[in-house]
Amino acid sequence: MIKYKKIFIIIFICILIIFGLVGCNNNSTAEDTKSKVTQELDYLDTQIVSISNNLNNIELQNYTLTSEEVTLGQEETNGSSEGSSGQGGSSQGGGESSGQQKESSSQGGSDTENNKVTTMQMQVNSVLDSNENDIDWTTIKNEIETINEAWGIVILDLSSLNVDNNDILAFSATIDDCILSIKNEDKASALTNIAKLYSYIPKYESGISAQNSTQNIKQVKSYVINAYSLAEQDDWTGMESNMAEAEKTYRNITNDIDYIKDKEYKVNKTYVLMKELQNSLSYKDKKLFYVKYKNLIESINTL
Repeated sequence: MIKYKKIFIIIFICILIIFGLVGCNNNSTAEDTKSKVTQELDYLDTQIVSISNNLNNIELQNYTLTSEEVTLGQEETNGSSEGSSGQGGSSQGGGESSGQQKESSSQGGSDTENNKVTTMQMQVNSVLDSNENDIDWTTIKNEIETINEAWGIVILDLSSLNVDNNDILAFSATIDDCILSIKNEDKASALTNIAKLYSYIPKYESGISAQNSTQNIKQVKSYVINAYSLAEQDDWTGMESNMAEAEKTYRNITNDIDYIKDKEYKVNKTYVLMKELQNSLSYKDKKLFYVKYKNLIESINTL
């Protein structure tokens, strides 16, 4: 009987060890999935904001490096040929010199015919000079399709972390709304739907138990993007309301001593830019608002 008890105890201990290892493995897998989802949400953040900005031709970078391929013209061709002929004429020996001259001239024409030069130049991205009505819908359509494709992967990872299914389904439905408004090239509707799409990012950050600072930053950004979308409708009251909520949420960040310990300058700078944007609303000028919006979003991205 004692022998059987020992065997039973050994088996029981082995089972506990196995379940313990499985549990550790599950915890490790959950952490890996959470890290993966964090990166996926950052990707969605970047892509959604890019579409939102492109709907008004706003570039966060102050300069864009552009390249252009230029083919040398006829004047360069003649200059090259004359140089070759002159070199041939100075050679010793009549017949040999003539042959060299002919070959050199022919070679010069061939080089010029295929001679292409790539030039690089810096293009200034000015908000005040941009034309918010000249929209590159082709690029925006490609971007929303990219988000739609990526969402098919993100949705599985979010589900595995037990994020609220209603929020997941709502994001899917909003993507459809975004696709339709962008397909119809309806700018006002597209801005509204894109802002709504971004509003689920902070919800997912909360659902995966991200750091409080991350949740607050994404929520602040959501309010700012929503205010930005309302500018198209000249809804200045709604813009003021969203910016007030953004400031209220931002105070959670400024009060987070552990978070701001090494980021005090960036946190203070962002708050100043937020107040500047709020103050600009009294002018009810969209271009002025876009300038302040660009500066604020750039600063939030550094937090």
